[in-house]
Amino acid sequence: MQNSNKVNKRHEEIRNLLLSNGTVTLQELCSKLNCSQATIRNDLAALEKQGVLKRMYGGAVANENTVRNSRINKRLNENIEEKEQIADYVAKNLIQPNMIITLDSGTTTMALAQKILDYKIPCTVVTNSFNVATIVSKSEVVKLYLAGGFYDSDHGSFHDETSDYILKKYQSEICFISPNGISCNGLITNSGSSENPIKKRMMEHANKTILLADHTKIGISELNILGDSRNVDCLITDNKIKKEQATQLKKAGLKVILAS
Repeated sequence: MQNSNKVNKRHEEIRNLLLSNGTVTLQELCSKLNCSQATIRNDLAALEKQGVLKRMYGGAVANENTVRNSRINKRLNENIEEKEQIADYVAKNLIQPNMIITLDSGTTTMALAQKILDYKIPCTVVTNSFNVATIVSKSEVVKLYLAGGFYDSDHGSFHDETSDYILKKYQSEICFISPNGISCNGLITNSGSSENPIKKRMMEHANKTILLADHTKIGISELNILGDSRNVDCLITDNKIKKEQATQLKKAGLKVILAS
């Protein structure tokens, strides 16, 4: 009987190769893992049962869900300390008991949702994020409103006509948005266009809109425009933002608050 640690290690290496390349060949795996074709075939069969891949002649291709989950996990594991810093500041200083807030589907808003849960903050949360909803649903003091509809597994969020229709019905005191990029002239952008209409609807129905973005998002311009400094009240970022960037943003009319 094979050592389970060796099997698990091979399976992990096969997963990593699939995530990097999308496909693997039997010959490639035999060479890299120094195993027989029979062993590799057994590994591929086991991983196919787990939903990781689909076997094909001479190798395998990555399952679509495996790639999607990897993208989400990658975003979650980037700049964890900075996201925690921002989320902690917001939870302690901006969210008052019984406040109504809107959270989009960004990873920093997920960190904020966790702080709301950890600090047992009684509030109402409106969101289109499956991940945010999953976190705050564990709280006994949070009222949760989920704007459902079409589920986009790439972003872990709901966004279609149904989501928009639901969001039209709700007004919040603060809308928290996590954009993919904020240029130094105050332009707020996202890499994908599909979520922008929902984010804009959230902003329209809030008394205040606050951007949550770590320093790596500053000075970045993505393809799709969400708005500019005139559409938001302030940006909360971590203390690693460059001084010249903070100065440029302030000149562009965007108030910058450092989480500390």
